[in-house]
Amino acid sequence: MKLRLALLAAASTALAGAANAAPVSANTTAQANIVSPNQVTATRSLEFGTIARPTSGVTTVTVASAATGTATPSLSGGNGFIPTSGLAHAATFRITGTNGQTYSVTGNTLSFPAAGGNLTNINAESPVAGSGTLNTLPASGIDDLHVGGRFDITNTTAIDTYSGTLSLTVDFN
Repeated sequence: MKLRLALLAAASTALAGAANAAPVSANTTAQANIVSPNQVTATRSLEFGTIARPTSGVTTVTVASAATGTATPSLSGGNGFIPTSGLAHAATFRITGTNGQTYSVTGNTLSFPAAGGNLTNINAESPVAGSGTLNTLPASGIDDLHVGGRFDITNTTAIDTYSGTLSLTVDFN
C-alpha cells in the first residue's frame, strides 16, 4: 500500500507540474504593401481654337501633343487658316500610381459624334509624358500625359462649333 501511495503521490505531482507549465509562444514577421490607387483623371480638355475653313482643297488641322499652355494648331493642305492664334492646347490627363510603375496606353480615341461628314479623318495624337518618359511613372508616382488631335475640313464643312470626346485608356502593370 505504501508503494501505491507513493506512485499516486508521484503521479499527482507530475500532473500538477504539467498544468502549471509556462505558456509557449513564437513570433513571425508581418508585412503589408500599400500602393497608390491607379488613376487616370482628365485635367484639361483638348481645344482646337478657331479655324477658318478652306475655300478649296482639304485642310488638316492638328494640335500637337505637348504641355504648352497655349498653342496654334498646325494646318496642312487646302487654304484654311487660323484667324486668332494661341487659342488651342492639348488635353492633359493626370496618371497616378507608384514610383517607377510601368503602364501602357491601350486606347486613345477622338470623336465628334454630331459632326457627321463635316469633320473627317478624326484621330487622337500619340500621348507625350510630362516627365519625358512615356510608360514609366517618375519617383513621385504622378505624371501628366498630353494628348493632341487632328481632323480634316473642306469648303463644304458646315460653319458650327463642334464638340467631341477624347478618351484615354491606361493599363497599369
